[in-house]
Amino acid sequence: MVDGIQIATGATYGKVLVEKTFYGKLAAIFYHPKKGAVRYSLKPEFIDAMGKFEFFVYRKKGVEPSQIPQKVVEEVINWVYEQSDEFMFKVEPKPDFRFSPVKGSFNKEKCSICGEYVFERYLRMKDGKPVCIPCSGYKE
Repeated sequence: MVDGIQIATGATYGKVLVEKTFYGKLAAIFYHPKKGAVRYSLKPEFIDAMGKFEFFVYRKKGVEPSQIPQKVVEEVINWVYEQSDEFMFKVEPKPDFRFSPVKGSFNKEKCSICGEYVFERYLRMKDGKPVCIPCSGYKE
């Protein structure tokens, strides 16, 4: 879903215009400075109906999409194309949404443990020294 959003909107992680919240939901908020924000989410009824296709039997077994028979893939894709936006999406205005873009910076320091450069916003302090996230012991 995130790949599709990046392609459709031009907003990318590299431009710091996409933020992943790690909520595990099939939803996204779209914001325009002059028009405000809208949240799109996939409706449970749509997800339930889509989940009945053979494609998801394969996916639940851990089969990668590229390894699923083309006929099975096309069946669910064609079904999705036939659905109305109203059936697939819940659309909610978010009048209180505030966009706070991360300020880009090329300031960097070397991690005191592995010696690799780390951009400032990703630095952590460990024993009073700058470290990258993996060397910091942060697991989440």
